[in-house]
Amino acid sequence: MDYLQWRDDMRQAIDGYMPRIQAIFARLGQLEPDTVSDEVDSVALTKAEEADPPLPWALLELYTSIREASFAHLHNAYFIHSLDLVLDGLHRSGIPVWAPEVTDERLAVFASNGGGRMFAVGYRSGTVYRLPVGAVVDKVYDGSIDSIGPGEIAKDIPEFLDRLLRIAQAFREEDDEDDDEERFIM
Repeated sequence: MDYLQWRDDMRQAIDGYMPRIQAIFARLGQLEPDTVSDEVDSVALTKAEEADPPLPWALLELYTSIREASFAHLHNAYFIHSLDLVLDGLHRSGIPVWAPEVTDERLAVFASNGGGRMFAVGYRSGTVYRLPVGAVVDKVYDGSIDSIGPGEIAKDIPEFLDRLLRIAQAFREEDDEDDDEERFIM
């Protein structure tokens, strides 16, 4: 995947929906726009390359093109965490690296939404999994209190990002009264 093209397409989608969001919330003042940061964190990339076990290649590839992304105004909000935050999460007991209900492979949480759902990539397969709000005990995801439940959300990071882009593009075009937008929400 061309992550730089994705970044540019996402920025165009943001430019499409932010004016409407700004107009809705104008009485609160100017809102910070959603962003995709393209300044790469070379220190975090070096740490990630030395991680044991090594992070999934697809995740490292993403972080060679962007630093992080914040879509705080897109539906329930979506965030692609900085690589530094991903690396930190690997050592925190409250961030899952295992989700036996979903997969037997090791996971790296790299994104979340404003409702507490986490998105994790499998080390072996590169599959992206949705982990709704639920208990995490000693780095093990233990269920869900979300009616959607945990499970595969995309076959890989490029498909996840493409889905996020389609959500942003549909959000931009919401005035068209297109109810298909709901099928994109993660």
